[in-house]
Amino acid sequence: MNGIIEFQKTVKTTLLCLLTLCLVWPLGCSKKQDQQAKSPPQAQPQTKKSTQQKTRPAKTAFKADSNAPRRPRSSADSNLTARFRKAVEREVTRSLNEGKKTAKPSEANQLGIPGESDELTLERFAALSDPDEKIDFIMDFAEAHPESTIALVDKALDDNNVEVRSAAMEALLDYDSNSPEVIPVAARALKDSEEEIRQSAVQACASVDSPQVDKILLSALQDSSEEVRAGAIQIAAQKDAPVRLEILKAGITSSYNDVKTASVSSLAEISSPAAVDILITGLKDNNPEFHEEVKSALSFLLSQDFDTYNQAKSWWDANRNKFDDELSEKDE
Repeated sequence: MNGIIEFQKTVKTTLLCLLTLCLVWPLGCSKKQDQQAKSPPQAQPQTKKSTQQKTRPAKTAFKADSNAPRRPRSSADSNLTARFRKAVEREVTRSLNEGKKTAKPSEANQLGIPGESDELTLERFAALSDPDEKIDFIMDFAEAHPESTIALVDKALDDNNVEVRSAAMEALLDYDSNSPEVIPVAARALKDSEEEIRQSAVQACASVDSPQVDKILLSALQDSSEEVRAGAIQIAAQKDAPVRLEILKAGITSSYNDVKTASVSSLAEISSPAAVDILITGLKDNNPEFHEEVKSALSFLLSQDFDTYNQAKSWWDANRNKFDDELSEKDE
């Protein structure tokens, strides 16, 4: 990109030099002729002429007569200079205009071209019809003007082309904003028919710290795609304890086995009294395999084996005060 800018500067400088030379050269030539006319002719060294030279008629040497009228510049010469000057000016202008047209948004900033409003950005995007042009516009403009990324992505999610919508969500992920403004856009993307776009919607919530993220992740747990559901569990694991536990509490009672299993694993990793409270509810599940998974997790955390929910609940209510926040037994 810097190379392109330097090349444009070089072309501009070269053309301006040619224009200057075209204007200055006729003046220089006329001054030189004036000087030659005013200066006396140089004395020729006296040499002995040969016999052949003596017999030949002497040639008349050309002398610039200062009193002789100088040949005026014809109208053709003036027109030629004017045409050349205009040609150079057109070339300089064309080069600069082409540089502005072909410069990408990121290059436009370096060239000093100011940014534009969100309204103008959306109008320019809406005027495009080719999907490839829309994708290029999204990626280039989002890189140059991240402040307009959310508005542009929201607009692009209305497009019928899945590749355009995917490019918009990719730009949103590259934006990596923790602004709550991401939430409404992610909520829209989570309703998209394409699994990949719904996955991106969940990933876009990773950096956002807002109570509204809970709703996005809870909705994602009910998604028909296992990948989207798994993504919601992974993002929940990165959140603070209240959000994370709220998601896992819903996950352990999900109708999807993969969500329930992932929730049990996450709760075992948290290893806290609040995690045990949620794990015990998993013993209500009628699925024998999942029932065993919950029993294994509780045994790992508490070193106790339970067969039923009531058994585990009674023991935990009587003994929870013996454990600290990391489920280590307190010294008596």
